[in-house]
Amino acid sequence: MMDTAALLSALREQGVRLWVEGDSLKCSAPVGALDAEMRAKMAERKQEILAFLSQAEALKSLPSGIVPIKPGGRRPPIFAVSGHGGDVFCLLALARQLDAEQPVLGVQPPGLDGSEPLHSIEALARYQIEQIRRYRPNGPYMIAGHCAGGTLAFEIAQQLTAAGQQVALLALIGSPFPTMFRYVPQMLFWLGRHAKALSSGSVAERARYLTTRLQKRLHLRPPDPVSLVDNYSMHARDNAALAVVSPAMLEARQRVEEATVAACRAYKPQRYAGRIDLFVTSDRWHGYRRWRAVADNVHEHNLGGFEIDELLLGSHAAILAASLQETLDQFMPCSPAPTAVPSNGR
Repeated sequence: MMDTAALLSALREQGVRLWVEGDSLKCSAPVGALDAEMRAKMAERKQEILAFLSQAEALKSLPSGIVPIKPGGRRPPIFAVSGHGGDVFCLLALARQLDAEQPVLGVQPPGLDGSEPLHSIEALARYQIEQIRRYRPNGPYMIAGHCAGGTLAFEIAQQLTAAGQQVALLALIGSPFPTMFRYVPQMLFWLGRHAKALSSGSVAERARYLTTRLQKRLHLRPPDPVSLVDNYSMHARDNAALAVVSPAMLEARQRVEEATVAACRAYKPQRYAGRIDLFVTSDRWHGYRRWRAVADNVHEHNLGGFEIDELLLGSHAAILAASLQETLDQFMPCSPAPTAVPSNGR
């Protein structure tokens, strides 16, 4: 059976224009574009079409940094802040596995459009809080961050709390402690990852391997554009709007990634008075237990032997979703609150 989006797409191809006026569905169509079968489908699906178009119109008023990963639903939204590359669509599989009434809104940083990225976690947090509060002026807020986005989510929670707002959920998903982004921990992780190759072969072969990997690591030669496109497409494969990835987009994303990682490296987290929910992956280099040094109320959710990419991009998103949903249900087990309407004010 054709769903509402497919029906509207078919109508557009026939030159049919639909819009909402008040509670009424209006239609403009070329002569002969609507046969009896299509008219019957439109009449049968009128309420669904009205709801779909109304939601699409509401999304137009979203702040520029807010991305509707999974809009709609009566529960308060989860604001999922971006990871180091600014990409929020890698959370799509997770969002789809959550309760049908649970909206998930991504929050992207500046810089993905080619503008100058921000270079400190504090500045990134201020920017993303502005986007969040334009959509939902007051809490309680639910904030989630994955990978480097965990550090950003932590600072967002700090600044919201300092502003007198309630943070109901701070979910750090496979999030390394900020010091783990510094050069020595990163190099130790890198050496451990390539230990097998470095311990086999001739001295000359090991030297070539080490030199090649270091060149890539330090960006001493341009990255392979094919592998970059493949990697970006993997993250964005469910987003039809990103069907074509230009070199300029890849360059902008790289700049955002480098700026965000450097910001994490320089960030010094202060003590947090609220609760942290740590969703722990098998990426042991994350140093996740260090989060306990900056908060007394830390709850660990062990996700087994899966790495963060397997839980976000692989076939194991349901495991992460089940753990996150269980935590969400602790805060709102009964009647969910309605989702906020986008606001032009802060």
